[in-house]
Amino acid sequence: MLFEQFKVNGLGCYSYLIGCPGAGTACVVDPERHVERYIDMAEKENVRITAIFDTHVHADHITGTQELAKRTGAPIYIHPAAEAEYEHTPVKEGDVFKFGNASLEAIYTPGHTPNSISLAVTDLARGEEPFGILTGDVLFVGDIGRPDLAGEDLLEQQIKNLYESLYNKLGSYPDWTEIYPSHGQGSLCGKGMSAKPMTTLGFERRHNKLLSMSFEEFHDVMAGEFELRPSNFMCMVDKNRQGPSLISESLEPVKMTLDHVEDAVNKGAVLVDIRKQTSFGAAFVYGSLNIGLSPNSVNWLGAIVPADKELITLAENKADALDAIWQFQRAGYDNIIGYVDNGVSSWASRGKPLNYLPQLSVESLIHVLDKYKDHKVLDVRTGQERKNGYVEGSEHMPINELIKNGPDQLGYKKDTHVTVVCQSGYRANIAGSYLKGQGYTHIFILIGGFAAWQNYKKSK
Repeated sequence: MLFEQFKVNGLGCYSYLIGCPGAGTACVVDPERHVERYIDMAEKENVRITAIFDTHVHADHITGTQELAKRTGAPIYIHPAAEAEYEHTPVKEGDVFKFGNASLEAIYTPGHTPNSISLAVTDLARGEEPFGILTGDVLFVGDIGRPDLAGEDLLEQQIKNLYESLYNKLGSYPDWTEIYPSHGQGSLCGKGMSAKPMTTLGFERRHNKLLSMSFEEFHDVMAGEFELRPSNFMCMVDKNRQGPSLISESLEPVKMTLDHVEDAVNKGAVLVDIRKQTSFGAAFVYGSLNIGLSPNSVNWLGAIVPADKELITLAENKADALDAIWQFQRAGYDNIIGYVDNGVSSWASRGKPLNYLPQLSVESLIHVLDKYKDHKVLDVRTGQERKNGYVEGSEHMPINELIKNGPDQLGYKKDTHVTVVCQSGYRANIAGSYLKGQGYTHIFILIGGFAAWQNYKKSK
């Protein structure tokens, strides 16, 4: 039996190639948008991809089902409640699909979405019982799927569905059943997923508190606050339901001239500067947004910039620019019109005005706070992080709330002097560039974040 798990770092997406080399046939479950890895593995294992499954309509990444179907000719299977508008074959509970010795049985497990399925996997060469379940976004390692993405009007029903799916549908399987989710650490589809790629039902029943609650307790937790739903989530749901455009048929992003960039930005395009925070702080183009290139860049972009916006990436080199574009396409950003690959050198050489975001050391911030009593410190970490300590006298506004509700809630004047603090400095730079873009003129960043503050205090 062939069983391969694939991961997309940052987004935390897991997908699977399952089949039988002896029979020469296989399927792919929850493929990501860039599908070369599945085609390459299938060729290596000498199997033909004959079916493609989406366990649900994904909200946090663009599905690769359309791309893979185009490249392989395989049919797409999804639950009818998804109301998919593209050519597909509906799959319902109890349907069984065989690929040689590999067998998959569909289980209807709504709760994360109303159209979620799980797939019980059996290796018929070893026995008739399923050895594992692909749980989609219903059950993760150390967590469960959030029920709020379908909308507030469906939340109560989704909480009931989720409890039924976890406690009764999946609850009927033995402890030794292996669990393979569609997401891991980095995904926003849960609250606290583990970095481990798989688990067992027994381990989750023993150590995942969400699987040992009464319905009333479960309801209270699931009706509580979740992380901000990024602005691009509903756009991705719509694209995935309609059938996303094909990457293989998209135009290659082009290197843009300064004049072209300025014209596009004046017409509403967003310039995303992916350089490191210190480089951005030294000099950046007015109005640009700093989201440093990292595996989590796309999640932060999704929290701030609508997916239908035209984007331009600014990087130190072409490789970084194209890497960012690759990541952003996975999250539905199809209007990436080009890139700049020489940092801000072209702006500087042309004598164009540049802005800056001063980066303060811990010692510098202490000096500033001693000298200027009206200087503000804004902590943009989560509430849980703040419980572990904070800069004395700082005000608290998690970056998700800042972005969701806008900076006016802070009550600051546009010329207020503010140092933004997060744990390491990465989120602070995002928030700082956002505030700069909103017209706040005196924004500073604590280099190294609260971690640097703690270490400095310990050394004294």
